[in-house]
Amino acid sequence: MLNLSEKLAAYQLGLGIGYFKLPKVVEWVDLTILQLESSEIPYQLYEVSLSSNKKIDDVISLLNEITRGNHIDIASKVILGLLYKSFAKKELEIHQVITSIYRLAWERNIEDDIFSKINELDAEYEMAMDGYGDMRRVKKEIHEFLERYEMYGELM
Repeated sequence: MLNLSEKLAAYQLGLGIGYFKLPKVVEWVDLTILQLESSEIPYQLYEVSLSSNKKIDDVISLLNEITRGNHIDIASKVILGLLYKSFAKKELEIHQVITSIYRLAWERNIEDDIFSKINELDAEYEMAMDGYGDMRRVKKEIHEFLERYEMYGELM
């Protein structure tokens, strides 16, 4: 199970790449506030709770004040796991998945091997879109890559 700061980092990253929508993040924060003791609640969470009409960048900044940029490795893996679940359930199309993982690669300083693999998959996808590759094979590779992170998605 993730601690609060790790979950906040995952929501921050997911919001930054467009995987999470602002109302979902605010809803999760509201539920989290209700579950925590008042002494455990960072004041920024109250601000996020009241952020339905704020810019996404402002909410990301508030979340970053709490996480201070920590937990990027676990947050990246959690998002990859959540993308896997969404892709496997056909909630996301291949172009949405590739866009999300590409944004993830460039959003934060993630592990080099993940960064390299995402860029490789993006290039293969683009080539297949241009008719120079097998889209079924590319989808299978993306599915297999994301599947490695399935257990991280379960931590949310």
